[in-house]
Amino acid sequence: MFRSINSIAMLVFLNFSRDITETAAASPMCNVVIFFLSPCEGFIKGGADPAPECCAGAKRLIDQLKAKEDRIEVCQCIKALLPQLGPFDPNRVPLLGQKCGIKNFFPPITPDTDCSK
Repeated sequence: MFRSINSIAMLVFLNFSRDITETAAASPMCNVVIFFLSPCEGFIKGGADPAPECCAGAKRLIDQLKAKEDRIEVCQCIKALLPQLGPFDPNRVPLLGQKCGIKNFFPPITPDTDCSK
């Protein structure tokens, strides 16, 4: 089961990677973001509660953020990726943190979000 979940996450990762080479989302940190948050796509787009794989990935991503610059880079990546998902609710980003029990996740992210704050 775990192996198939990893395979699905990798396929999503490869699909995203192919589509975003011209954006800020092409940074190395963004590859990590895509890998960890790809199971969260359905939730971000308005689906039911996040899957356990989504929460696990979100927690692992937050654990890797050691400096403010890391948070800024991840925010910029999410900001670049979200419009490519199609319609989404920016308030689902902080809700993901709440639903997964992650303190200080991210605020709502829109095209106007200043990731440096």
